[in-house]
Amino acid sequence: MTMPPPSPAPRSSFVTVMAWLSLAMALMSAACSALQAAMALALPGLTDFSALLPPGTPVPASLAWLGAHLVALSVLGAIASLGVAWISWALLQRREWARVAFIALLALVALANFAAIPLADALVEMALGTLTLAPASGAEATAQLLDAGAPMLAAVRLMAWISALTIAAVHAGIIWQLCRPGIRAEFTR
Repeated sequence: MTMPPPSPAPRSSFVTVMAWLSLAMALMSAACSALQAAMALALPGLTDFSALLPPGTPVPASLAWLGAHLVALSVLGAIASLGVAWISWALLQRREWARVAFIALLALVALANFAAIPLADALVEMALGTLTLAPASGAEATAQLLDAGAPMLAAVRLMAWISALTIAAVHAGIIWQLCRPGIRAEFTR
């Protein structure tokens, strides 16, 4: 007499909802990135960011680089988003490799948020520095702008830290849930 195969572990709504949300966000991100690349190809002037600055102000090198590589960066964003969508779909099907990959993605995103904090500082400082280089700026106007920008820089820095810590805490909670024995039992190799 043969024994029936063991019944699979019940599927938790936690994994199902998280996977569907991740799949939806990844597909929307892929579509937005593809649309951005198409717009940059169709409207070449879109990548010239000098219109965002006061007349006569030089375009910072980082902003010029972003404009020059906008199509490639958008395509890379679409490809990365499709990769996340694939992992999310496999997570819905309870594949063990997808659970491990999703945990790695969550940890990577949490770390990337902390790595981006200096970029937020640099962005505000670049904006303030660019505005002070405008030909119409006098010494007094430049000093006032830099004084007025200090609280903004502090607020941006504070919000960047709060955001990074919040995202890290949420991702740590999801990772912890995905590592619990009951959830791990749902996944197949």
